[in-house]
Amino acid sequence: MNDAIALLVLVLVAAAMMAGGAAWAGHGRREARRLYRRTLESALADGMLTHEEIEELARLRREKDLTAAEVRMVARTIYRGALHAALRDETLSPEEDRTLERLQMQLGLADEDLGEDLDRLARLRLLARIGNGDLPQVDAPMPLAPLEVCHWVVQATRADRLDLPRRSRASIAGIRLAVPGAEPFRASGTRDALRPSEEILPVDIGMLIVTSRRAVFRGARRSQSVAFARLDHIMLYADAVRIVEEGGHESGFLLVEDPEVTAAILLQAARRRREEIRPTQRRGRSA
Repeated sequence: MNDAIALLVLVLVAAAMMAGGAAWAGHGRREARRLYRRTLESALADGMLTHEEIEELARLRREKDLTAAEVRMVARTIYRGALHAALRDETLSPEEDRTLERLQMQLGLADEDLGEDLDRLARLRLLARIGNGDLPQVDAPMPLAPLEVCHWVVQATRADRLDLPRRSRASIAGIRLAVPGAEPFRASGTRDALRPSEEILPVDIGMLIVTSRRAVFRGARRSQSVAFARLDHIMLYADAVRIVEEGGHESGFLLVEDPEVTAAILLQAARRRREEIRPTQRRGRSA
């Protein structure tokens, strides 16, 4: 019996030593990756990698026996940090875009290495193009007028607010995007989500169609069209948009999957339409 107990103790001690060794080895790998990351970040701080810095990084990889997977992990961490810092305001300037492209090249990251970050980057590049007036063109699911172009089609749920006494209503924060003017599109700011609110009642489901002349909601129960000539501003929420005409007439809330892109296209298309009809309005006043 004593021999069996002694054997069991030896086995437990060996297992503990192996576990401790594995833990220490894991700690050593993490420290090696941290050192490599600090060295790489320092080398990239001035926006370029010199030949000497490249040699130093290669030497460090050899000395610490870093695998290709570990090096790629460090590179992705650095790139993701730079991406999140650049996109903190949900916009991407041309300078930020060029910086990220250069960083991706310097880190040796292919597009497939970026994972979900590539989708986010592509979406913000789309927003940047929209802000510069490059609106997408898509097939229209309805007849259009001559020279009318379809820019956006998205599934939408129309929702209304319950008619409660004003003092009982909870405030819903959103960003006001004025159509008259030239303020660039900005999605940063306090924006509440409508879906958890008990005051918001979905009433219809369909699609929102944005053309070069109007915004159309085609629902299962009813349809609504708002000409951009009458559009005053757009309210942007965390998960919805709301179209407000001149005189304060409001459409219902439109819950959409990507409210930022939808609002940006609405704003740009409405402003462009205003510019198109302005000469006609001036001639009418002169007459």
